[in-house]
Amino acid sequence: MKNEKDEVVEYIKDLDLLFNRLINRFRLLFRKYSPEEITGTQLSVLRCLRAEGACTTSYLADVLGVTLSAITALINRLYRQGLVTRERKEEDRRQVWINISSRGLQYLDEAEENRYFLLSMYFSRLPEEDREQFLVLLKKVVELFEEDNST
Repeated sequence: MKNEKDEVVEYIKDLDLLFNRLINRFRLLFRKYSPEEITGTQLSVLRCLRAEGACTTSYLADVLGVTLSAITALINRLYRQGLVTRERKEEDRRQVWINISSRGLQYLDEAEENRYFLLSMYFSRLPEEDREQFLVLLKKVVELFEEDNST
C-alpha cells in the first residue's frame, strides 16, 4: 500500500512528464512558425529587456537562472541579429549594458503575436470554465514557487 509520500512522488513524476511533453510541443510549434530562428531563452531575454530597460549581463543571468557564459553567448547571438544593443557607461567602462533594439521590439511583438495565435488555436478547444480553472491553478503553483526565495 502506498503512503502519502509515495503518492506525491508518483504525482510529481506524472506532472514532470506532462510538462516536458507540453514544453516540447510548444518548442516544435514556435520553431515551425517563428519569423526567425530564436530560442525560448532568447525570447525571455528580449521580454526582460523590454520590461526592465537596459540591464547588465550579470543581472540577466541572475533573473533568467543561467550562467554568465550562457547569457553572454545569448546576447552575442541577439546582437548579431540586431535585436539588442550594447553600451558602456562612462562611469564604469567595464560594465556593458544591454538594451532591446527597435528591431528587437518589432521582432518581439511579432513573435508574441504569433505565439498567442498558436496557443489560442489549442486553448480555444477547451471549455471556458476549464481554461479559467487552469489559469487559477497555474497562478497558485507559480505563487508557491515564488514564495520560496532560496532558489
